[in-house]
Amino acid sequence: MPGAEAPSEPMNAATGGARPRVTVVIPSYNGERLLPGCLDALARQEYRSFRTVVVDNGSTDNSPGLLAARYPSVLVIQMGRNAGFAAAVNAGIRRAETEFVSLLNNDTAADPGWLGALVGALDAHPAFAFCASKMVDFYDPRIIDSAGNCLASNGRSVPRAFLEEDRGRYDKYAEVFGACAGAALYRRSLFDRTGLFDERFVSYKEDVDLDFRAQLADLRCLYVPSAVCRHIGGATSGRRKSDLAVRLGTRNGIALFVKNMPAALLFRTVPRLLLDLAFQLAHQTLGGGQAVPLLRGLLGGAAMVPHALRERKRIQRRATPDLPRLRRLLREGDEEVKRHRARCRRGGG
Repeated sequence: MPGAEAPSEPMNAATGGARPRVTVVIPSYNGERLLPGCLDALARQEYRSFRTVVVDNGSTDNSPGLLAARYPSVLVIQMGRNAGFAAAVNAGIRRAETEFVSLLNNDTAADPGWLGALVGALDAHPAFAFCASKMVDFYDPRIIDSAGNCLASNGRSVPRAFLEEDRGRYDKYAEVFGACAGAALYRRSLFDRTGLFDERFVSYKEDVDLDFRAQLADLRCLYVPSAVCRHIGGATSGRRKSDLAVRLGTRNGIALFVKNMPAALLFRTVPRLLLDLAFQLAHQTLGGGQAVPLLRGLLGGAAMVPHALRERKRIQRRATPDLPRLRRLLREGDEEVKRHRARCRRGGG
């Protein structure tokens, strides 16, 4: 396990004919008020070998005019409609011809050393295929928003360290299940092995699905504590626990489990999945207040099963997972879910 600080990448301006090493893809929908903060923070990056692509998901505000007037060097891809997060980032990834692809939400502001820390980590640790950032609360950076993605054996996915006060526990490199796609760096070659994001998911948990496919392809993820990025969270789609988030999160959670969970682990994990879904339904029915979107999510998950089974056949046929490592990561996910529930109860999340 890497334990030393990754070396910083020397400044290498993308101007002057040098081909950039990174494409930063920013999906955006009605992001006129958010994009300046995100793009201005990118302009302050110490690492310069990157190009920026904004994928506009059919915005009806003045996002296109803002980009043309203030950020003419940014490549803008117009989707023409709100096709969701997965389709937007896929459009950006397809246009990327660089060694690395970074995905960045428009409601973020990356610290000046953010991108250099991620590139430096992958340069220093070639065994890893992608990196997770330390995402912190935009308004109170003492609170961690995500230190990578976790997946539990019951199929529940949570951000590692969500709502935890940053007291130094997450100041070291760690191998994690995956990366939050709100601020992550991938080797472009990863997508040749995993495929792109599943556009049937539209939004929510599409990054965890990709994380799982990476694990099945024996591609490892490194959490990089020096890659700090402030994040508002839910700024485009609404509050984190909106009805939309519950519905799509439930639906997509079922689909990613069916698609990806290896047969060797099904005997242990399927009962836990069913028990967790029953618990969630009982909790929401008895006072949680979101029983209807949860039920809609369960029905949507059932409707997604045929697609998930088709994908499962393709994915599992090519899978070469390190099962001991995957079991360890799922155990870590089980523990993180317990801590996550406790933090959310204290923090009201």
